[in-house]
Amino acid sequence: MNEDDIYPLLAPLAGGQVYPYVAPLNQDGQPSISPPWVVFSIISAPESDTLCGQAETMLSVQVDVYSRTISEAREIRSQAYEAIKVLKPESVNNIPGYEPEARLYRASLEFQVLY
Repeated sequence: MNEDDIYPLLAPLAGGQVYPYVAPLNQDGQPSISPPWVVFSIISAPESDTLCGQAETMLSVQVDVYSRTISEAREIRSQAYEAIKVLKPESVNNIPGYEPEARLYRASLEFQVLY
C-alpha cells in the first residue's frame, strides 16, 4: 500500500485540494492555495517477519486538515475518517491544532492499516 492507494479515497475532500506530504507552495515557500486543504503522509511502514519470510506491514498514516475555522477542520477530518474506513484503520487518533504562522486551524487524523 502506498500514496496511490490512499489518494483516491481522500481526493473528493476540501473541494479536491488534497495533497501527499505538502500543499502547493509559491516561490516564498507559502501555500499557493486557499484553505481548506488536506495533506496526508505515510509516517512509517515497518514490516513484520516470520521464520517463513515477510508476514505483514503496519502502515502508519497521518491526515492533516487545514482551515480558517476549527469546526470546518473537524468536519473535513470526520469526512476523511469516513473515506478511509474501507482500509479498516486501527489505533485511530484525532489531534487538534493551530498553526500560528499560517493562522490556520489543523485537525489531524492518525491511524494504522495492516496489509
